[in-house]
Amino acid sequence: MILYNISIIIEDRSHDQVVNWLKSHLRTSTYEINFLKMLDSPHEGTTYCVQLLAADDTVIFKFQEDVVAEMQTYLTAHHPERAFIFESKMQYLSLE
Repeated sequence: MILYNISIIIEDRSHDQVVNWLKSHLRTSTYEINFLKMLDSPHEGTTYCVQLLAADDTVIFKFQEDVVAEMQTYLTAHHPERAFIFESKMQYLSLE
């Protein structure tokens, strides 16, 4: 399994608008996702994460097309240089 993580760093002046839009956008998603707020973030502003558990890269690619692309478009159009996205993929490993 792969944990696909999108981190969104939001400056304070755009915080409420971005979070409200994200919640609205994510509620309409057909994917099972988690929406988290990072505590003790090393960045200025607030950091949120959107996480998807996927069986393979095919699911992640579809999620990027269906959900992430619209997030990037919204942030670029409405909050340039005030909200930033970066992504990471992590593979679950056995302790054996």
